[in-house]
Amino acid sequence: MKSKSFSLKTVVSHFLILVTILFLSACKKDKLSIEQEKRFSEVGFKPNPSNPYDGGWGLTLKPDGVADIAPGGDIIYRGTYKISGKNLKVSTDQMKFNFEILSETEIKEKEYGTLLRLNP
Repeated sequence: MKSKSFSLKTVVSHFLILVTILFLSACKKDKLSIEQEKRFSEVGFKPNPSNPYDGGWGLTLKPDGVADIAPGGDIIYRGTYKISGKNLKVSTDQMKFNFEILSETEIKEKEYGTLLRLNP
């Protein structure tokens, strides 16, 4: 009987260690860090010659939490951004945008599916 009790304690302790390791490794890590200004532009945008004001999507993120966004036009809105794991939220007085962070160089706007890439 003593060996079963010891075996159960061993199994439980190993299980708790495994759960702790999985919990710590699953904690959210931001997929994008902004240590200097980063500018993203719409991938594959083709300007329409009959509409010179359509510049495609553009997003600039600054280290102080300030964002400048042009959602498919020539008007740039100033706002703020927050990064949480693989999510990027940009808020202006006029509108809000949610992006999925695909990598350090690519983000995708969730509502319209627009892909933006970091400018070189």
